[in-house]
Amino acid sequence: MRKKGKTNYLSHLTAILRGNEGTSIVLVTIIAILVITAVIILRMVTSSLLASSDKQYNQDQAYMLATSMGTTIDDLIQQKVIVLTNYTNNSGTVILNNNPSKLPNANVTVTVIPSGQTGYIVNVEAKVGQATYMYSAYYSRTGNSTNYTRQIL
Repeated sequence: MRKKGKTNYLSHLTAILRGNEGTSIVLVTIIAILVITAVIILRMVTSSLLASSDKQYNQDQAYMLATSMGTTIDDLIQQKVIVLTNYTNNSGTVILNNNPSKLPNANVTVTVIPSGQTGYIVNVEAKVGQATYMYSAYYSRTGNSTNYTRQIL
């Protein structure tokens, strides 16, 4: 049995490609198709990863906006700057609708909904891009007191 080296295979392949012009064109076409396919797959994977990253970033921003606004509203209620007894409309009263200047595609809305005789539900809805986050808190008071206790829903 005779051992064939790499140079024998390479010279044999070179002879085939030189002798058949159609074969070399087919080989170049196959290589070009493989390269183009690899580029298309890489482009699709990259755009998919970027879209997923943008979606997660928007969700994080919506969460931060809603929780930050919820904390601010809670402070204003505890300091009696916002008096919940002024909001008796059962359909929900919008007390704030804000577009933060640093986030052009963001919107924060705060609504108050009366719940029972002495309770109120405060909903903070933050939208950033396609992401939405809802922060809800239930405020209750005892008797005619103006102090509210908060329960996060």
